[in-house]
Parts: sequence; C-alpha cells; structure tokens
Amino acid sequence: MADALQEDYRKAPIGPEMMEMLSFAENVTRDASRVAAEDIARLRSAGFSDRAILDAAHIAGFFCYMNRVVQALGADTRSSVSATAKEAVPHGLAAGEVLPT
Repeated sequence: MADALQEDYRKAPIGPEMMEMLSFAENVTRDASRVAAEDIARLRSAGFSDRAILDAAHIAGFFCYMNRVVQALGADTRSSVSATAKEAVPHGLAAGEVLPT
C-alpha cells in the first residue's frame, strides 16, 4: 500500500485541505499557466495563507526546475556517487564529476 501512496497522492489518507494544496502543486508542476484565480481562492477558503500558497508554488516550481537541470546534465540520481567514480553516465560525465565552469 505504501507504494500506491507514493504513486498517487489522491489515495493518501489526508484531509480535504491538504488534498486541495497537493492538487494545486500538481497543477503548478504540470502546467502552471493553467492555474487560475479560482485555484488560489479555493486554497484560501481551505485555510491557507497567501504565504503558504506562495511557498507551495515556489517548492513545486523549484522541483520542476531541478529535475530539468538534472535531466539535462544526464545525472543519475538513483545510484550512489560513491559507487565507482569512473562509471560512465549519459552525456560523457563520470559519476560524481562536475561540469567545468
């Protein structure tokens, strides 16, 4: 069951307020241009402050950004950097190697 909860927040045993916030975060992640004033109004009605809504938008947006950066650099987030330092990963970077500045 834990795996199912990790796959879909809609199946998690949480209150309707948090469900509303997670739905908002999903919308920001999938297509932030579709977030409307009504979405913000629902969050306020659920008891979230403007600061909490802003924080949620920042967090969702930052995770999207970081995922794209990691994917663009071909980093492998599933393996340990301490594994084999010379093990090749996509785009020619060795595990643990940093792009030159």
